[in-house]
Amino acid sequence: MKYKISSSSFFILSLLLFASSFLNAQFGEKKEYVQIKGADYLESTKPGEQKLVGHVHLQQGNVVLVCDSAFIYENGDFFSYGRVYMNKKDSVKTYCDVMKYYGDKKLTIFTGNVRMISDKTVIKTDQLYYENEKNNAYYLDGANITADKTKIYSEKGYYNTSTRVINFKKNVVVKTADFSILSDTLTYHTPTQRTTFNGPTNILSKSGKIYCEAGYFDEVKQESVFKKNAKITEKSQIIYADSIHRNSKTLVTDAYKNVRAIDTVEHVTISGNHGIFYEKSGKSVMTEKALLEQLIDNDTLYLHADTLKAVNDTIKKEKKIYAYYGVRFFRKDMQGSCDSITFFPSDSLIRMYRDPVIWSGESQITGDYIEIFLYDSKIKELRVRKNGFIVSNNGPDTYDQIKGRDMVGYFDKGKMKKMKVTGNGQTIYYIKENDGSYVGANQADCSNLMITFKEGKVGKIKFFVKPNATFHPIEKVDVAKLKLENFRWREKEKPKTKEGLFK
Repeated sequence: MKYKISSSSFFILSLLLFASSFLNAQFGEKKEYVQIKGADYLESTKPGEQKLVGHVHLQQGNVVLVCDSAFIYENGDFFSYGRVYMNKKDSVKTYCDVMKYYGDKKLTIFTGNVRMISDKTVIKTDQLYYENEKNNAYYLDGANITADKTKIYSEKGYYNTSTRVINFKKNVVVKTADFSILSDTLTYHTPTQRTTFNGPTNILSKSGKIYCEAGYFDEVKQESVFKKNAKITEKSQIIYADSIHRNSKTLVTDAYKNVRAIDTVEHVTISGNHGIFYEKSGKSVMTEKALLEQLIDNDTLYLHADTLKAVNDTIKKEKKIYAYYGVRFFRKDMQGSCDSITFFPSDSLIRMYRDPVIWSGESQITGDYIEIFLYDSKIKELRVRKNGFIVSNNGPDTYDQIKGRDMVGYFDKGKMKKMKVTGNGQTIYYIKENDGSYVGANQADCSNLMITFKEGKVGKIKFFVKPNATFHPIEKVDVAKLKLENFRWREKEKPKTKEGLFK
């Protein structure tokens, strides 16, 4: 996220200091005589009025005024016309067509082609006002400001020379070589070098866009805070949050409360209440009710963990996703939990580690290690490595059970249709009449077998070699004890809804 706001850009607005320094010296409380350095002629046509015409050159202290003509009145008013030029110690140069100072109002108005230059900063407007007693300088009909290589426009601008606060209002536009800012209101406090965003603001650059309706940039600390509907858009990533904090030195961004990071390429959304984004490495971390959402096989997968992390793979040019501690996921036809998960989009592979369990329909699947393979955003295979165990609830306190070393499940339209068991196969399954009454339980051992699922339950079992089988009539079956070794029915752990992931 490359959005750097520098002091050499639009924040160099000290050009408005001309207002206090020049006008207070020219028209303030300090009494200094105005020296007439030159004029073609001087006349007094009316009582209380003096008129200087032609090549007028006046000086008061360190302030110089040059114009075509000037009128000085006994009531304190002072007007100058035609090619008006002011200069205070060569620090601020002012040009305009007309300058009027009203002594009773302590108000100066610069009119017509107003141009003020301070070092490398230039302000251009048609009319500029300065209230001497209030120390306020302002324009109301638009002004263009150039500061070094930065250009600024706003319809209204206010600067208080006492508080040294500058307010730009209405259609504020800032343009630099690296970025542009469009805002309703910007405030700059010169002593602290802090700029505050007080309304809808867009910050645009080649790498992306920032939007907020409140916030600030601290030039000294190189820190930015964006609040109120804050949004960062950069290439394939969009970040929303109640508050976004960015450090321009470390290039680290922290987002707080209602954080959502959307990958528009992988169609993955990660949310939580605290997100950390590292611009240099491209890594991001989400905590505090972290949740991942992705559309897989026309159904949304919701995955919760204590921590979600996305890391840039610079070789494959993709983000690898890691979820760890207390992982739980939910979608309509599949749920699961484990300690940690990795997801590599290019391999279309989800890996589940440490005590993984998956519920598909009425079946529960466990093993030491589980892999889920995707193809074209659809679940195609599920592989269970070591100590595979499938349990299906067949009725009250009765469970069909299948064990094996390794298992491979095959899916169609998001539902598991078959499961192949390889090595050390063991089964217990209950046989029913058409009316649903139990006939008995069949217990068989067979190295390799294939299970067919129907409506999420075990339908048929095909043994590839002759099994060692025993049939138990139902009246002789103790369902509480008829369990394979390491049997665990974990229905209570199964998340039933998206909201249930956090329980």
